Amino acid sequence: MGKPTTSRRKSIAKRAAKRTARRRSRVARRSTRRGRLPRPEVRADDPTLTRFAGLIPLIIYMTEQLRLPAVLKRVVGYRGRARVHAPHAVLFAFVVAVLAGVERLAHLDWLRDDIALVRYCRFAYWPVRKVFSNALAMVSDRGVEELERFVGELGLEPVRGAESAIVDIDPTAIVDHGEAEGGMFGYCGKGRRRRRHFPLVASVAECRTVVMAKYRDGSNMTADEMLAFIEAAVTRVRAVLADGAVVFLRADSEFWWPCIGRRLNELGFPFFMASPMNAGVKLMLHQATFKQLTDDEDIQFASLDGRLTGHGEGVRIVVIRRRVHDPKAPPMGKVVPGFDKWRHQALVTNQVEWDPVDVWRFYNGRADCERVFRVAKQTLALSHLVGHRFRANEVAFLLRLLAFNADTRFQLHSEALAAAEQRPVRRLGLEWRQFRYFNSPGRLLRTARGYILRVPANQLLADVWAFYAPDLAAATAEEAATA
Repeated sequence: MGKPTTSRRKSIAKRAAKRTARRRSRVARRSTRRGRLPRPEVRADDPTLTRFAGLIPLIIYMTEQLRLPAVLKRVVGYRGRARVHAPHAVLFAFVVAVLAGVERLAHLDWLRDDIALVRYCRFAYWPVRKVFSNALAMVSDRGVEELERFVGELGLEPVRGAESAIVDIDPTAIVDHGEAEGGMFGYCGKGRRRRRHFPLVASVAECRTVVMAKYRDGSNMTADEMLAFIEAAVTRVRAVLADGAVVFLRADSEFWWPCIGRRLNELGFPFFMASPMNAGVKLMLHQATFKQLTDDEDIQFASLDGRLTGHGEGVRIVVIRRRVHDPKAPPMGKVVPGFDKWRHQALVTNQVEWDPVDVWRFYNGRADCERVFRVAKQTLALSHLVGHRFRANEVAFLLRLLAFNADTRFQLHSEALAAAEQRPVRRLGLEWRQFRYFNSPGRLLRTARGYILRVPANQLLADVWAFYAPDLAAATAEEAATA
């Protein structure tokens, strides 16, 4: 047999290489059902790894589209001597850390030496906790007003030029279980070491963004304070709507005062609020005529004149009651003497021409406002205090609302871009994205033509990257094809 030719030797070598590759792939996919589990050697020496690869597109959007660093620079103002970490950059890093899921200042040390956060926040190295604390406390009154105004501008941009808007106003509680220091802490709750702050927040129901916020201590709210906040919030929303647009107001029962109702009627603000079950409402229930809901016979409605219940003129009381089938698990509502088999809820509105069922269903949409606080408390640590200084807590609260609005704007931007390019639209909540996308690992590599971000080979994660960062995903695919 003669000596193989060159082409035949190449084909033999190619087949041998393919057999070796198949053998290696089978070994790689082989399960470890037998023997001991692999015990790898751990080496914490890779500076290119990041735990927050999914935050890179959001940081780019906040920097280039929303111009957050420039706005925070105006918020801080001139601060004299040059610092290693500029205060406005530290505040921007705090916003990024909030989106990453950091709850307390003590947890910021875990972000140290992360290449994505350090490089995209424009730091030489990650600041220590004291730098963050001082940056939060050094903002002046003018800076707080500027920051709150910008939070409202971010939230109002999606509804600019609309014909109508729904404003939900609700307070939220921020709790500190630590040492009771500072005269600005109002006493509330059990335990002498427990303190709370009660900020006021107004949001729009169309896109569920925050349009106005007022940080306050734990003292009781007065009617004048509530009314001033309501007027300011509605005025701010009306300024960006179309001419003649209608703004509907929804609020909880703690915002209802007869003087507030009279003032809102004078201003012509349509409102829908929960009402306390006072003695006048309970007395009139014995004379009211209830009608059952068409779809559910266990829900009944009644309408009462506000003048008969002590709520004033120009308002109407809508009472909803639900039948109790299991006394151990009754539906939501108040117990009224004489109606033990029912639970009652009262709503007050100045839209007397509305059907009671429509009033009830329209008010139920306010539950989405409470979902905002639930999501923000779970993902952005909205219910945590950062220290015992009132100003630091105030600025941290506004920055967390800023992070919430920026994330919502990023979601709306991604949806609009996908719709324009006729791509599938993915509507994913902040809780889902923070855990599976923002906190996804990656490796940031420097090349001759720029940077490459390598992420895990997961098709579900690749689809999310293609939706939220189509330009970066396309560039990554091109780099991989040419490599």
